[in-house]
Amino acid sequence: MTKQIKLIGKIIATAMLFLAIAPQHQQIAQEEEEIPKDFLMDTKCVNTGTGNWKRETEDVSVGRAVYTSELYMGAGNSFASMTCRIKPDDPEINYQALHLGFGMRDNDQGSPGVKVNLYLDGQKAEDNSWIVSPGQGVTTIIPLFNVENIALETICQSPSRRYCDRVYFWETSLEIAIPVVVEEN
Repeated sequence: MTKQIKLIGKIIATAMLFLAIAPQHQQIAQEEEEIPKDFLMDTKCVNTGTGNWKRETEDVSVGRAVYTSELYMGAGNSFASMTCRIKPDDPEINYQALHLGFGMRDNDQGSPGVKVNLYLDGQKAEDNSWIVSPGQGVTTIIPLFNVENIALETICQSPSRRYCDRVYFWETSLEIAIPVVVEEN
C-alpha cells in the first residue's frame, strides 16, 4: 500500500511541476479552424420546375428538433426544381463539398412523402436521392470534384396527385477548399 501512495505522490508532484513550468494564459492546444463556406443561394440559381422554391428564413420543427430553414421547396402535387451555377468567377475559389440538411415539418403529418434528388452537372447518382416524410430529416455531405452546376429537385410521391407539403433546407452550404501553401526552403 505504501508503494501505491508513493507512486500517487510522484504523479501528483510531476503534474504540479508541469503546471508550474507551463506557460500561463496561453493555449496549449489550438482550436480547429472553421471551414469557410458559402451559401448555395448566393450563387446564380434559376427555377427549373413547376413547383416553387423560395429563400426565406423560418424556424421549423423536424424530428422534434428546431432548425432555422433558409430555403424551402414546394413540390405541390408535381415537382419543384432549381439549378445553381456554382463555378465562381474567382479562380482562387474552389468548392470541395456540399453540406445539405433538409426535411419535412413535424406538423405536416397529412402530407405524402417527397423525393429529393440532387444532380451534379446534370447527372443524378442513386446515392444522391432521398425520400422524406413529415417529421423526417436528412443531413449529408456530398463531395464536389470540378462540379460547375448543382440541381435540387423535390417530387411529390402521391400516386393520386395529392398535395405535398414543403421540404425545408436548414443547410445548403458549399465548403470552400483551402489552398495548400507550399513553403519553399
